[in-house]
Amino acid sequence: MLVDFRVKNCLSYKDETLFSMVAGSRIRKLKDTHTMKFDSFHLVKSAFIFGPNGSGKSNLFTAIKILRSLLFNFENLNNVKQLRLPYQPFKLGGRQEQPTEFMISLLLDGALYDYEVQYNASQVLYEGLTKTTKSMKEQLFNRQWDGTEYLYETASPALELTKYTRNNTAFLSVLNVFNDPDATKIFDWFLHKILFLDEANRLSSHPLIRKLEEEPFKKEVIKLLKIADFSIQDVTARRVERREKNTIGYDFDTPEVIQEVDIDLHYLSFDEAGAPIGAETINWTMDSKGTVRMLHLACVMVDAYNKGKTIFIDEFDTAFHVSICEFLMAIMNSKRNVTNQFVVTSHEIDLLDQPLRSDQIWFVNKSFKNESELYSLFDFADLQKKRGDISYAKRYLKGEFGATPVINEYLSDQYLGEVEVSEP
Repeated sequence: MLVDFRVKNCLSYKDETLFSMVAGSRIRKLKDTHTMKFDSFHLVKSAFIFGPNGSGKSNLFTAIKILRSLLFNFENLNNVKQLRLPYQPFKLGGRQEQPTEFMISLLLDGALYDYEVQYNASQVLYEGLTKTTKSMKEQLFNRQWDGTEYLYETASPALELTKYTRNNTAFLSVLNVFNDPDATKIFDWFLHKILFLDEANRLSSHPLIRKLEEEPFKKEVIKLLKIADFSIQDVTARRVERREKNTIGYDFDTPEVIQEVDIDLHYLSFDEAGAPIGAETINWTMDSKGTVRMLHLACVMVDAYNKGKTIFIDEFDTAFHVSICEFLMAIMNSKRNVTNQFVVTSHEIDLLDQPLRSDQIWFVNKSFKNESELYSLFDFADLQKKRGDISYAKRYLKGEFGATPVINEYLSDQYLGEVEVSEP
């Protein structure tokens, strides 16, 4: 489970920025449904991030992806090829020579792991991993570049593995290669427990879509689609081959064969009087963007059921009516959801007035220096002093929480007052 994530000097995040799934200690609202308790840890099931276009909402997700790519930035240990580090510093304020810093806290099998790494374009400068259980807190390793060499603090046999660690490779990655049990748990989370749902996904080749060939899985997906009023009666999935020209090898005339899944959606058809007369099939490539996105999200939710996944959904409200968003939010925060986490970005202000706790609501604002600033509604000290029935959405639109786009009225009036010049 994701507990905290910190980022500094990456993309639009210049200064240290904290995102947390830890439940606020003073909040009793929706405690039984919207939060999860693991021993001494109390986490929220979902977090919703609001802010104007270009503020840096998606960059928070990208930063986690960058950390993941850093950990997988190695080939086999016998390959001396120097791999390029995923270094993307803040570029608009003189930070391009400074290191990027990440720290992530994960709750795995009852233990809290805190992993921290600092690196620049050429090498890892610092790494540290601590493990906290009910009985003790221990530093599993510490790695520091002193300007000429690396200084390690770790127990044997991990100390023997330092000789295999290149400057541009995370020591945690080497430990994973050699099946260190703690490193393996962290890598398993990055490999199998996080999922990013965004527009970049090629849906036809996504592994989850292939599961629609399994009848029990398909039935659960259709159940969600029907509840959301998509009127889909059945789904047919079949394997197809797509051939692309091979541009990598020497044999350019031999196309590369790619296995994909083609989906047919089955709807009821009606006569002029409104009586059902049968079913019609529509290929998913001909259906609406909202239908395809809902199909994908339904597959994600069914597959993740009670698996302890952390699911990042960018532009949550894209192609969805607000009622669909509300239904999906209800699933995320229901008692049915026992172990999954959802982190969502959205522009739909009405969602602020859905049943949410203040520690589930986050805002991203971009300063005049183009720096992203992330903060929680829970951080507003006067929040509890105001009437509980006052709309968060109305207060947000009034600018009480910041993170709203500011239209330059002077330039707008100038633009609107100009007469359009027609082409000769």
